[in-house]
Amino acid sequence: MNQQFSNDALLDKIVEEIFNAYPSLYERYGENGKKRTREDNQHHLDYLQSAYEADDSKLFVDYTVWLHELLSARGMNEKIIIDNYERLIPLLKDHMDKGKYDFFKACLVEGIQVLIAEKKKDEEDN
Repeated sequence: MNQQFSNDALLDKIVEEIFNAYPSLYERYGENGKKRTREDNQHHLDYLQSAYEADDSKLFVDYTVWLHELLSARGMNEKIIIDNYERLIPLLKDHMDKGKYDFFKACLVEGIQVLIAEKKKDEEDN
């Protein structure tokens, strides 16, 4: 990954949205959970930035598949990633130019579609 994309206001907002939507997360994980959620979202942004610089959405999609496998091994499902990506899409708009936003949005949408396809595949296998 080349250049890190960081925006404290954006990271603060996404963490706030997630923890407001799921108050039980704070009860369960506390401030450490907020810190980890912020770090996770920084990783999402870093991979989006790398994909943008390479003009290759597959970099982000591969990251999404890897993340899903990692979280699945820890007993979490794809819903948490999908929710996070869906929350990021509108928030990103105010933090970059239209061309970059369109690319980031397309990557996030593609990531969501891959996760939905993985879920359907898992359901068919069971």
